[in-house]
Amino acid sequence: MGKIFINGFSYLLGDAAAEDFAPFAQPRQLRRMEAIAKNALLCSFRAFEQAGIDPASPKETGLSVAVGAGSLESTCKFMDTIIADGDELSSPTAFAGSVHNSTAHTLSVFLHLSGPSVTTGQFDFSFAGALLTARQIMERGLCQDVLVAVAEDINPVAAEIAPKYPALFAPVVRQGAFTRAAAAFAVSLKPTAHTLFTVTKFEFTRTDNKIAPAQTAYSSAAYNAVETARLLSQGKAFCLRDNFAGAEMIVEAEPYVTVK
Repeated sequence: MGKIFINGFSYLLGDAAAEDFAPFAQPRQLRRMEAIAKNALLCSFRAFEQAGIDPASPKETGLSVAVGAGSLESTCKFMDTIIADGDELSSPTAFAGSVHNSTAHTLSVFLHLSGPSVTTGQFDFSFAGALLTARQIMERGLCQDVLVAVAEDINPVAAEIAPKYPALFAPVVRQGAFTRAAAAFAVSLKPTAHTLFTVTKFEFTRTDNKIAPAQTAYSSAAYNAVETARLLSQGKAFCLRDNFAGAEMIVEAEPYVTVK
């Protein structure tokens, strides 16, 4: 796999506050938005700002979104309304928010994106799938750059039960407190005036290696994306290797240096 250039990035643990959007959007525009969509949008605004991209201008930038299991809070709310009120009176708002690509829709509208849009739901390795998708979109010449946005929600049922039965959830849930997380990366196949890092190696494969999974401070499919952004923020070359649930992801990156 060839190089990918990272021109902007951002990450978030927890939920975005209304005041965080002050430079980018009005609070009233966010009133009915799901939490994971808000988190992904804030990270995307910040990544575009760092990459020198105007969020308000129409652009042919592609969009590759990773959501793990999707908007779990809205899904549970929708199911609760079916139980309480029946099919005919179930909440259309909760249903709309529960759809996997609802986050992609939000980002496309607020960031004025008209390029290809794909949503990946692959649990803990959704980020790896989203990066692969972004690479394919650009290699096929469908657009010059792609926004890779990652967001994960809290499953209220698992948040209550998993800590009580850690062995039962160990194969599919990382150990740690349940916290929403998000990250965004503005990437391209060619460097720009704002390029910060070069991804020199990216691999995502099945594996039988029994490497102990990373212990995290939170349990989230956004782990790899947040960890990548955290390492990028240190401004140094790094290699991130994660082995979990029968798959392995390797990301190697180094600061971009312009050769004169």
